[in-house]
Amino acid sequence: MHWAEKLAEDIIARNPNKEEYVCAAGISPSGSVHIGNFRDIATSFYVVQALKKKGKKARLLFSWDEFDRLRKVPGNIAKIAEDFGKYIGMPYAYIPDPHGEKSSYAEYNEKEFETSLEELDIHPDYRYQAKEYTSGRYVEGIIYAVKKRFEIYDILMKYKTQDADEGEREKYYPLNVYCDKCHTDFTEVISSSEDGEEITFRCKKCGEEKTVKIRDYHYIKLVWKVDWPMRWGVEGVDFEPGGIDHASASGSYVVACDVAQNVFGITPPLFHGYGWLSIAGLGDMHSSTGNNITPAEVLKVYEPDMIRWLFAKYEPKAPFSFNFDDTIIRHYSEFDKGVEAYKNGEADEFYDSVFDMCLIHGKNTRSKVPFGVLASVAPIVDFKPEPVRELLGKIDVEFTKEDEERLLRVKNWITVHQPSKMYKLLTEKNVTYYNELDDTKKEAVKKLHDYIASQDSLKEKDIQQFIYSVINNPELSKKENMAIQQQYFKAFYNLLIGQDAGPRLYLFLAAADKKDYLFLLDF
Repeated sequence: MHWAEKLAEDIIARNPNKEEYVCAAGISPSGSVHIGNFRDIATSFYVVQALKKKGKKARLLFSWDEFDRLRKVPGNIAKIAEDFGKYIGMPYAYIPDPHGEKSSYAEYNEKEFETSLEELDIHPDYRYQAKEYTSGRYVEGIIYAVKKRFEIYDILMKYKTQDADEGEREKYYPLNVYCDKCHTDFTEVISSSEDGEEITFRCKKCGEEKTVKIRDYHYIKLVWKVDWPMRWGVEGVDFEPGGIDHASASGSYVVACDVAQNVFGITPPLFHGYGWLSIAGLGDMHSSTGNNITPAEVLKVYEPDMIRWLFAKYEPKAPFSFNFDDTIIRHYSEFDKGVEAYKNGEADEFYDSVFDMCLIHGKNTRSKVPFGVLASVAPIVDFKPEPVRELLGKIDVEFTKEDEERLLRVKNWITVHQPSKMYKLLTEKNVTYYNELDDTKKEAVKKLHDYIASQDSLKEKDIQQFIYSVINNPELSKKENMAIQQQYFKAFYNLLIGQDAGPRLYLFLAAADKKDYLFLLDF
């Protein structure tokens, strides 16, 4: 059984007669949303899919926590806006966009991510928390939390190592109040009315002090571990994932559950922790530091179905990395084989569910030219579709209009992440290198040249068989022959492209026009 289907069963068991199940996710737009954050919404997305598969009505709810404060300036923003630090303490939704493109810093980061979700064919029911709070939607919850502030304080202190302080308890309010004069939350609540309807606050930044009615003053936000359970109740959330740290003994989810049950009187949603993602060579990603790779960047190299596939096949708690080296070729190959097995009814139960969920066009998804094949031949013709079509036609591989999207991703991968794979045939013979070869390798070069020259048409498998017949020694073991093969291939690559390694040689030789390279082997 797929992990999302198991979670769906657990959700239904908790509330079997609910008319519509709500699976939530949420992100603070503190910077460009990275691909690791995508796991939050992907987890809920697949649970919604599983619920629908079981005949249930389900909705994906996504909250932008844009009413949170700016805590620090991301490194990438500091490079384009030196004075951005002046906005620390202000809600993201009220900070100008340093790029000058959107109405706010929050909107810039939100729309960047939402555009990627559109491409991934994921369409949540959005909640923009600045709008929700300032509309007065949460007023009753805020007033109730003020009246219950001592109970909330006692719950929070249960999860802290230090002892409760009576003086601190008297001063505690579960609120972040934004000053309507300087728009920051460098404020302190001085007092409140007995009914919780009014508070008096002082701004430590600008000196503003005033008494306000909570029903009229909508620049008040509940602190995170109170805000979260309050919204669970308002939205009727049944499931929400989060980082595995949230479910630790004193993590946010555990504390929020206590507040939900013992303050708001609601049953917390089912929770499932997920592991962190990283980019090889970059480490863990963080939006607030600018150290990240966005879904938009990943989509330049990975197809939407493939990104959905990776997140569907890994149980959320299992960490994995995005890596822009040759791992991508393996990912594409595994994905393509899986699609074929699924279409032919040969996938097992788990992978049948994976592909049910990840393929945007289902079993109508078309088989495409393998990514590795395109990576081998496309650089020869500068990634131009028509010449690629002609090259692949020589090895009986059909290249259609749909394959052009994959070709573009191959181009992005090689030109941006793997420029060493920009294989170009040499324009002159590599005489110096040839003269340094031993006689056996020179003889192999001659045999390869003569074989190619004698053939009217070249097939990849025929070239492969010929090369191995020349360089393999039947008296040696497979392991010994592989070591010898590496030396011969190194020689062939240096004579053709001037590098120690290159594309799949027999495919390269079969696809390219031999008149463009045969002279490079002629000594």
